[in-house]
Amino acid sequence: MKSLYEKFVILFMFLILGFTIVLQFRNDVEDYSFVSLKTMSDLNGAINKEREEIGNLRGLIASQENKLKEYQRALEEDGSIKEVLSNEINTMKLISGFMDVEGPGIIIKLSDSERELYEGERPDDLVVHDGDVLTILNDLKVAGAEVLSINGQRFLNTSEVKCTGPTITINNYSYGQPFVIRAIGDPQTLDAAIKAPDSYALGLTEIYGLNVESYTSDKVRISKYRGDIAFKYIKPMEGE
Repeated sequence: MKSLYEKFVILFMFLILGFTIVLQFRNDVEDYSFVSLKTMSDLNGAINKEREEIGNLRGLIASQENKLKEYQRALEEDGSIKEVLSNEINTMKLISGFMDVEGPGIIIKLSDSERELYEGERPDDLVVHDGDVLTILNDLKVAGAEVLSINGQRFLNTSEVKCTGPTITINNYSYGQPFVIRAIGDPQTLDAAIKAPDSYALGLTEIYGLNVESYTSDKVRISKYRGDIAFKYIKPMEGE
């Protein structure tokens, strides 16, 4: 009888212990918040973005430190930083398009087709359009063109190219055919962008008979942008 009583007491104690463990486990689980895979991905993206920003800031700091050293060196050697500032201004002019430049590259001449219309074609199919010029410009940019011009007009990010009747307008100046595109970059790569079997320019010639002439040169000259650039909407971000 005593043995049965002891077994009952031990069983009861184990039940109490098990119940206590379950309650404690539930309390511990409630203290944790589960994180979804999307949240983890978003956090990882935010961390990578911050790391990239830190890297950019470090690069900017290093650049400014080098510029400060250059100023100090100029002051010690010449007593003035005028030449250094002049070089910086010329660099900005070069980048922004306000300087005449030259270098190796390619010259392309586009003009309307001279053949007869095929059945089903329209007269517009045999004419050079603004879309044709823009596509070729983009192909050249993809091929590494550093500077571009159309009929002597410097092509910038703010430049417009649009059809106005039989002419094309760029930088508010209108030109008739032929349309001459100049590009500075690696001549062989630029030439391949125009003459490759699947290139847009070659398609204009083979399908519509448009005249596309091109040749590379060791010295392509491109004039500076002759207009003004005025931004109406953009402004520096606050805190930058």
